[in-house]
Amino acid sequence: MAKWIRSTKRITLGYIHSEIYMAIKTHITEYNLGPILDDYQMCIETVSNTKKKFFGLFGGKKPRTQVAILTPTWLILGSREKKEGSAAALSVQLKDVTIMDHRDHPCYKDVPDTGLHVTGIFTGRIGRHGFQRVSTYMGLGEETDALKFVGLLSRAIENARL
Repeated sequence: MAKWIRSTKRITLGYIHSEIYMAIKTHITEYNLGPILDDYQMCIETVSNTKKKFFGLFGGKKPRTQVAILTPTWLILGSREKKEGSAAALSVQLKDVTIMDHRDHPCYKDVPDTGLHVTGIFTGRIGRHGFQRVSTYMGLGEETDALKFVGLLSRAIENARL
């Protein structure tokens, strides 16, 4: 049984939560990425809530909001827990990315969920033992906007490698 209830919808950059947007802008400035948002193709917001335990009464954590922005050459992720000051951002060039649907991941049987495992060389991040390639999980709802985003992301990754 899935631990999360997720809802994904398409939004414009102007509707990104201000704390997440500031984290994204700070990330872009810190790593001197330039005007990478100018030609964005799609932006989605996913709100994730944990399922409550004990007859729906206890155990639910505060919602987590994640934003994904797709450009022709970049994937930018921003997230925020309900707590103020928790926003963070990541970016990765699409030419360096691989994605895997969580349903195809070995842990799906034990941890059913909907989303993507995104692996790549994230800006300013180094993984364990100095490896450049790191992974993050992008939870998604099952709405049409989420499916469209995954399709656009897949095509953008292919095009970035041409």
